[in-house]
Amino acid sequence: MVRKSERLKLVGKKEKCPGWKKALRFLSRLALVFLLLILLRYGESFFRIKEVSVNGAQDLTESEIITAAGIEINDSIFLLSSQKVAGKIRAACPQVDSVEFERILPDKVEITVAERTPVAFVMTADGYWEMDRNAVCFACRAEPAERYPLIAGINGEMVVPGIPLRCRERREVLINFFAVWNGEEKIMIEQIDLYDSYNMILQTETGMEIWLGDGRGMEEKLLLIRETLPYIEAGAETRLDVRTGSRLVVSGNALLMEEEEVNN
Repeated sequence: MVRKSERLKLVGKKEKCPGWKKALRFLSRLALVFLLLILLRYGESFFRIKEVSVNGAQDLTESEIITAAGIEINDSIFLLSSQKVAGKIRAACPQVDSVEFERILPDKVEITVAERTPVAFVMTADGYWEMDRNAVCFACRAEPAERYPLIAGINGEMVVPGIPLRCRERREVLINFFAVWNGEEKIMIEQIDLYDSYNMILQTETGMEIWLGDGRGMEEKLLLIRETLPYIEAGAETRLDVRTGSRLVVSGNALLMEEEEVNN
């Protein structure tokens, strides 16, 4: 059994730290404290915002975005929260899809925004709402732009600026549709009817009706439509039904042309 005195002998004595090392440590700590005092005294005025730049704005102006962000000249650059700035901009400007915030020391901040791109107009009692491909409405207009299809059958209570439509079925069918359809000339859509949330009906510029059903298998449904359109007589009252997703039913006064007629 090892006695306590023997254990102490095994451990041995610690070497004393040289005096110059102690002095060096003391001076280093003193310099750090001095530097912190300088930063507290002068950094407050040095790191204050003198310039705010905005990139990516299209319909919105730079001043609108800066005002929405709540940033003012001479604000402390370190007290700004990037998440809070982005949240304020999105809340005040629903047409903004994404926000990036960057500090450029010592006195500049840069805001980069991406605005939503409209793909259709939603008709409500309040007016015509611009909607992006994620079913987010963001700006109300007195009149719709001609180059976009109109969406009917959406209750105004479902529309909240800056967030997706408050109807899961309609929201999903619109998102699935616009993920596939990009405004191609083969299917020139004038109106989208969603009075029945489980049956999207397209009204084309030529008066044709296209029944798509719900949002499932949208890519296959539109492919069937594209392949069939060249064989349908132009100007005839026609209904194309692809609700099953696997086959297409043609009804109305349309005449289906032979392949030779299409090629000619």
